[in-house]
Parts: sequence; structure tokens; C-alpha cells
Amino acid sequence: MTDQILDAAAVRAAYRGGSLSPLDVLEHTLALIEARNPELNAIAYLDRDGARAAAEASAQRWADDDALGPLDGLPVTIKDSVNAAGMPWRHGCAAFSDLPDATEDSPPAARLREAGAVIVGKTTMPDFGMMAAGVSSLYGITRNPWDPSRNTGGSSSGAGASLAAGIGFSSVGSDIAGSVRLPAGHCGLVALKPTQGRIPHLASSTMRSAGPMGRTVDDVIDLYDVLSLPDPRDSLSLPPEAEAPREDRGPRGIRVGVLDDLGYGPGAHDAVLAVLSDAASALRDAGATVTSMPPVFDEDPYDALDRVFQVRARSELESIAPQLWDLVHPAVRDWCAQAADYTATDLIRFSEATARSAARMQNACAGYDFVIAPVLPVVGFAADECGVDAAQPLAHCGYTAWFNQTGQPAAAVCFGMSDGMPVGIQVIGPRFADRAVLRLTKWLEGARPFELTWPQATVNAAGGTP
Repeated sequence: MTDQILDAAAVRAAYRGGSLSPLDVLEHTLALIEARNPELNAIAYLDRDGARAAAEASAQRWADDDALGPLDGLPVTIKDSVNAAGMPWRHGCAAFSDLPDATEDSPPAARLREAGAVIVGKTTMPDFGMMAAGVSSLYGITRNPWDPSRNTGGSSSGAGASLAAGIGFSSVGSDIAGSVRLPAGHCGLVALKPTQGRIPHLASSTMRSAGPMGRTVDDVIDLYDVLSLPDPRDSLSLPPEAEAPREDRGPRGIRVGVLDDLGYGPGAHDAVLAVLSDAASALRDAGATVTSMPPVFDEDPYDALDRVFQVRARSELESIAPQLWDLVHPAVRDWCAQAADYTATDLIRFSEATARSAARMQNACAGYDFVIAPVLPVVGFAADECGVDAAQPLAHCGYTAWFNQTGQPAAAVCFGMSDGMPVGIQVIGPRFADRAVLRLTKWLEGARPFELTWPQATVNAAGGTP
């Protein structure tokens, strides 16, 4: 068991048959963390005692043939920004290092506990979640298991790194501009930014969502089924959705738009476009009507959106005592500095311009059942970089950020490799079509033109690497 990345279905079968227990799998996970995390720096907080207690309770349920569901006994992680009782909340920032531990579970943490999942701990993220990179004033640099000199993306950076290294079976991230899909793209994973409100989270937001991440679509669906249960604490929480099969007839007859040019900013690199083209060809060969979409924008809409993000970051900065501001990562602190001069009228104007651009994106997608697009326009960047453009840490999120604004579900899945690194694509559907998006993503996962072999380090009996 110690020399391979475990498969969730096989582990559940072993639990059922009695050849493995949740305690066995937890100990394997802890040994893997001990072996891999010093290099990757993906785990922000490790809750050994809480995880062992949860694993013991799960072991008894499996022995009694009373398991709570597919997550029962499986080690999972949650992002630093997801509150869980008894665990710290630091939001990636050194200025928050002395805050008391959380006293209440957020909706995602509550659903995980109710499902019997073993929450091993929390994963790293950049300051305020406002940098699409694995760099933090508190945690330092989080590194990509495929190549530790490369970035994980962000802001769910530790979730991306830990899952690609085989740590846990799934992870809860959060996504305000691409923050589950971007690490998935960098690290070869599957992730879903749901329809806003489909996965309850606090504080309620029309822009940010909690999102499931995993190595396979099935693992993401299992997590999605749990996280998407309603929670009255989130005023935007949607009512339960109808169950739908995981398998369907495939893409025959569906209309797919291919979004390869936003109409502004630097274009996607050739390697990214080649992978997107391969996915389009696979869908076309399977009977889908696949159409290249014209550029959505005829002028650059990003400035208004960037200023909305700046105001959000500045608001969090101003919640910190001024003498601690120097503890905030300068890439975030300097970027949001100019927001101090914006007025309330300015914010309304920026927000309205962003809403008009979001409507333009939604209208561009409306003629298709699904849209496929890049996750990001490049094949990664260096681990210590704060983004493609240091002055605008979210500027490379154009292919992802607009779907937070439209509220549409968008999944990421690896569909190619370039220079030894994964290349992800997005699958975007209409609002409330989350399960349909996941089904098409699962079909694409099965049509992937290569076998994805995860980067591994063998764990020896002492818990280290040879």
C-alpha cells in the first residue's frame, strides 16, 4: 500500500471486505505527508488527533456494516479559508497568525463530518486568496509535485499540490476567480467551480464558491454530492437538486463552443491551444457539433474586474491593525494600495462595468450546450512567482474569472501534457447544470489520449523517502 497512490473505490471495497480499515489508510496518509510535505509545503495544519478519532469512528461503522456513504473513512483536506471547529483560520496571511481557532464548522466542514470523512487538516493558500499562485506571507512557497520548481497556481494551492502527490482523496477549495480550477490545471487534477449557491459556504457570495477537487471525476462527484446539500446559514444556498446518473449517452448531438480567444490580453500559448484542439476533436469524433467561438470581447474588460478585486483585498487589509500591514505579502498589499483612493461611486461603476462584461460572456455561451476553454493561457510559471504579471496577480485568470461573474458551473480536467507538465481544459455549462458539466467532464476524462501517471515518491516503513 505504501508505494502507490490509492484508489478510492478500491479502498472502499477493502473497508467492506475487512482487509483495510480507515485507521490503516489514515496512517498511510500521515506517512505520505511526512515524506512529501517538506518539499511541497502543501499542508498548513495537521489535525492528527481529530483525524484519528474520526478514523476510529469510521472503522467501527464499516465493521458494523453501517457506513455513512462513499466518503466515510476517506482522508480529505480543506483549504485554510474553510472554517472548521478547533482548527486555525489564517487566510494565508502572516498578519492572522495569532487569531484564535475557529469555534464553528463552515458548511463544507460540517457536511464532511456528517459524511464520515476523515479531515486530516488544512491546505496552504496565498494571502487573502487574492493571488493565483502558491505564494504566501505565512506559508512561503507551495511547490508542484510534477516539478517542484513550478507553481501550483492558486489560491487553493496546497490542495492542488497535496492531491497531485497522493495525499488524501479529495479536497475542498474555494474559487473567486479560478481558485480551484487553476491549481487543477497546474497539477493535473479535476475541480468544479459550481453554480453560485449550489455549494453552501460562508460568507454568502455571488462571486466566491467552495469547490470540490480530486484526482478523478468520480472523486469530485462523491465530494460534490456531499457539499451540495443545502445549508440555511448561507442565504444563497439553493434547494436540493434532482439526482442524475453519472453515465449518459456521451456527447453525440450536443452543441459545444470552443472558446480559445477572449478578445483581449495575451493569447493562449500554442501548447494550450493544441490540447484544447485535441479535446474539441474528441468531442467532434464522438458526434458533438463543435464550433469555434468568435472572441467574446472587442475591448479589454479586465480593468473594472481587477479594481473590484482590489477593493475586496483592500477591505481585508484594512481589517488588520496598520502596524501589521507589513506582514501581508507585498504582491497583494501593493496591488490593492490604489483602492484606498476609490470612492463608493467608483466601486458601483466598476461593478456595473463588470456585470455588463459578465452578461456579454453569458450571452456568448448561450448558443451552446457546453463551452470548452483553457484553464489558463500558459503552461505554468516558476514556483516563486506571484502570477504571469506581478503587478496584477489575478490577470492571467481571464478564462476562469468570468464564470464566477456569470455564476455558471465550470469544471477543470487535464487533457494533455507539455514539457512534462499537465495542461487542463475547462468544461462550462449553463447555470444549475452542474451535474451535466461533471458528466461531460467524466466523458472527456475517459477520452483522454494518454494515461495520467501521477508523480510519486515511495514511502518506506519509517515514513520517509529512500
